[in-house]
Amino acid sequence: MKSYNPTEFAFQTEWVEKRGLWLVMAFFLGGLGGGLYLVSLYLNYLPGIVTAFFIVAVGKGGTHLLYLGKPLRFWRAFLKPQTSWISRGIISVAGFVLFVGLQLLPEVPGFSFLPWTMHSGLIQGLAIASAVLLIAYTGFALGVVNSIPFWNTALMPLLFIIYSLLGGTGLTLGLLLGTGNTVINIEVVEAVARWFLLTAIVIVGAYLWISYHVNPVAKYSVFQLIKGRVSPYFIGGVLVLGLAVPVTVTALELVYNLPYTVMLSGVACELIGGFSLRYTILKAGAYTPLV
Repeated sequence: MKSYNPTEFAFQTEWVEKRGLWLVMAFFLGGLGGGLYLVSLYLNYLPGIVTAFFIVAVGKGGTHLLYLGKPLRFWRAFLKPQTSWISRGIISVAGFVLFVGLQLLPEVPGFSFLPWTMHSGLIQGLAIASAVLLIAYTGFALGVVNSIPFWNTALMPLLFIIYSLLGGTGLTLGLLLGTGNTVINIEVVEAVARWFLLTAIVIVGAYLWISYHVNPVAKYSVFQLIKGRVSPYFIGGVLVLGLAVPVTVTALELVYNLPYTVMLSGVACELIGGFSLRYTILKAGAYTPLV
């Protein structure tokens, strides 16, 4: 891979430096919570749905407010859903908290009198729609930024969706292992996790290959991930901890009965990889300065 003159390109810093780290965390927690909800709903795993609700309501909502820095102006983020994916994302968070909250309310002691259940069609449908938008909107928000070619690709939404579902599956497995589950078939969750891991490897490889060949600026971003200033986080966090370690652990689990601590370590590494992916993609976003 060729070397570059560092004066040729510049990097966006708004979304990764200082307060921008809160936004990276918000992107990560939103995807994780939405993915956990969808996986747990499919498995009818109530503790996972409750955990997803709090990850989004407290984690995603709180870190997004910290990024904005002026919470009293937060309402302005709702005003442009027709043109802004960030606005659509904020609406998806509010919708998720509202509709998943309504889903869970009949499960709260003292609220069993409500005329709906957790699986009532309309409320559940709206909650699912909010969760899907929640895990997808970050990819669309980045994908429409024409000035940063590394982000401006149709693969970006798919990449974020797959990583959200991977994180949700991994956290579901972690909750099942950590709470001594006796209801859900853990082998099914492990099989789904392996599928998402392999899909993530394919999508990441395709994303890097296409970016390397499509545009000199995007190629420079790939260079930063592989050999440049972002490479320790990408190689160590995304490739080694986020993909290689979980793949190794799940492969060994097919042959050996691994201790729960080893399995939980694999889940922790996968979650670190999910955060690292979002951080490195944002940090490697390069553009050509106008002057």
